Amino acid sequence: MIKSIIASTREIDDAKAAVAEITAALDLKNNLMKNSLGIVSCFSEFEETGVLKAICDALPFDCIGATTCVCAAGQEIDQMLFVITVLTSDDCEFQTTVIPIDDNYEDSVSSSVLELVGRFSEKPSLLLSYFPLNKTIGGDMILAVLNQAADEIPVFGTVAVDHNTDYSTAGTIYNGKINSDAAVLGAVCGPVDVSFETASLDENKIRKQKAIITESKGSLLIGVNGKSVREYLHDIGLMESEFLGLVPFVIGHKDGTKDVARAVYAFTPEGYAVCGGAMPEGATLSIGRVDSGDVLNTAEESFRRLAHGGGVIIGYSCLARYLALGLDITSEAEKLRDAADGGNYHFAYSGGEICPLYDSDDKTRNHFHNYSLVFCKLS
Repeated sequence: MIKSIIASTREIDDAKAAVAEITAALDLKNNLMKNSLGIVSCFSEFEETGVLKAICDALPFDCIGATTCVCAAGQEIDQMLFVITVLTSDDCEFQTTVIPIDDNYEDSVSSSVLELVGRFSEKPSLLLSYFPLNKTIGGDMILAVLNQAADEIPVFGTVAVDHNTDYSTAGTIYNGKINSDAAVLGAVCGPVDVSFETASLDENKIRKQKAIITESKGSLLIGVNGKSVREYLHDIGLMESEFLGLVPFVIGHKDGTKDVARAVYAFTPEGYAVCGGAMPEGATLSIGRVDSGDVLNTAEESFRRLAHGGGVIIGYSCLARYLALGLDITSEAEKLRDAADGGNYHFAYSGGEICPLYDSDDKTRNHFHNYSLVFCKLS
């Protein structure tokens, strides 16, 4: 069994005050069990002011997570907010690792996952995974290697984002340090009940016309229908600015794998699109759309499917959903807060969502998502 304790602070300048607020709310002396792990979401400036490190240094367990642009827990919702969920248990164990994501990421991920899993006497129940936002190595590419090495242990997590248009301060978090080029994993092993829920793009809001990806490099989309991305968008009457989180590229794979939506995070000076996952050459490309009504309706409906019977719910929502909200940037989080009705939850925005789906035999299959809201419930 796992117990959860959640705390948050808006104190971004005074490290001593922030530590006092978090430790008082967690009340570790009375709440902490034998083994523990901290899950963190925060505005990147918490590292710049030293608050992130000070809080993590004050806690007697590893802390993992990622930066974000808005996060929430309990009644607290804000951009400049620090949230920590502590998982603590007498009969579950927790282990963590940091993995460099570079040209040799396949070897690094594979060896690190095998080493992490090998620390336990039995197969872990869950891998909590935090990936960096990389222009060429998409989250789905990292997940594919991780999944093979982990022998399909359920994997749940997020890709780091931040509040900047170029995501220059986004990174994964490990014990008070933000890493722009490393993945962070936390393994949970022992008797824990884990369940998942997702909400995604409305299939009725995808154009029927399809193009072909003719040039790409990982998650960098370079050419469509033999033209540059910029030329292709101009031909169909769309501007680059419309794609920054608001209009998804929907990818159809040649092997019949289920279509996936990809967010566009930025355009390079050359006009290439930096996407939220691999854009394989030869795949078909369609244009979708998302609006605030879809975001709010799916948020509440999907959360309520899990919000019963205790436990803690961790949720990550695609940055594209955040951008679709326009000026009302906290409205999705407010829907979740109201649906939680006082229950423990931890919510943050994501540059890519990592969450299993259930197959026809009710077995989990790990997937990487964009334009989605994903939840993991632990009890």
